[in-house]
Amino acid sequence: MSPRARRPTCSRAPLAWLLAGGALTAGCASAHGPSPATPVAPSGACLLTTDSVGAPRTLTAAFDDSADARRARLAAALDAPIRLDCEGRPSPALAAAWSRDTSGRFWTLELGPPGSGGQAAGWSASALAGTWRADPEAGAALRWAGVESLLPLDERRLVVGFATPRPDLPAVFADRSLGVARREPGDGLEIVSVPGTDFRDALDRGADLVQTSDPDLLDYARRSPGLATVPLPWSRIYLLILPSRDRGVGAAIPADTAAFRASLARDAVRADARPPAAPFWWDSVDGCRPKSVAPPESTPDMVVYPAADPTARGLAERLVALAGLPHLTARGLAADSFALALRQGAGRAFVASAPRHALVPCRESDGWPAAATVLPLIETRAHVVLRRGAPALAVDWDGAVRTAP
Repeated sequence: MSPRARRPTCSRAPLAWLLAGGALTAGCASAHGPSPATPVAPSGACLLTTDSVGAPRTLTAAFDDSADARRARLAAALDAPIRLDCEGRPSPALAAAWSRDTSGRFWTLELGPPGSGGQAAGWSASALAGTWRADPEAGAALRWAGVESLLPLDERRLVVGFATPRPDLPAVFADRSLGVARREPGDGLEIVSVPGTDFRDALDRGADLVQTSDPDLLDYARRSPGLATVPLPWSRIYLLILPSRDRGVGAAIPADTAAFRASLARDAVRADARPPAAPFWWDSVDGCRPKSVAPPESTPDMVVYPAADPTARGLAERLVALAGLPHLTARGLAADSFALALRQGAGRAFVASAPRHALVPCRESDGWPAAATVLPLIETRAHVVLRRGAPALAVDWDGAVRTAP
């Protein structure tokens, strides 16, 4: 029977203490009964199929973006408390149900009962909390999301306390840093590496799936019998990040930003792109902890971008041409050097990509310079090349591709 609705009496102990193994004796009650544990069947943009769908099996897959490959690998191997499909609809995973108290600050995750089968079988609330306490990445995600406390009520119920009310199901519960290895992996993706950069080789060798943003590869696939191309949901957004003390490059963006962004999507990049649409998740990151990185002594006359990202390069070069500023150049940096330069604001402007949907917004914006101005430029999507007869695929909120349940 669900507990009677009342405000929680949990102490507001700091998360660091609770993650270190502290215990509370006060009880927390849910204001609302657990949400129905009804899985959301993939549909519409979240379901990827060809005109010939085969039986479930493990697929060989290749990715021309290592970040996409990592997301797919984690989606196949881990279960977080909940799963969000590409439209943000929740389904149970480790948590069979969830509820919140009247204040909205305390959310109760209810795991499946022992012996019930499924991915949650064998996990107790204390074991899950202990796993998060021992994992620095999980602890960081909880802190970024504003979590102040973790309290196992019994074997099945774990209460998560937030610093501020969360009237809607917190997206952090779908973050894979909170995921644990699946006990029954089942069918999934076998990710293969491709020597060099020609992913036609992967298709010619029989790969079932290739995820790519390369229009030449997509054209090759469309002309190949037995293959189909399917667009993925829009999952990446490219930003112009301007350090607060120098916004001169921002003058390259005219007042008619809609037409300007449409021209960037059409002419500046080769990937499938369009102007971005509000709302944007970074508009709600004002409550993130302040940054304390010392600014550089001088600001190089550069629009900086990640060297391995051809879309970012195209945007940076177009902005330099439009800015018309003397000595201004576009410069690509290796990933680690780019991250450091961005954090320090060591450039006139930065072109960077970010997820279209952020499960933990403060974590995503942590590497930006303090008090930066952030202007959205375009959003992009990849495509998958699927072999006809492959089983259906599903797309999660973070853009990860996985085999459909």
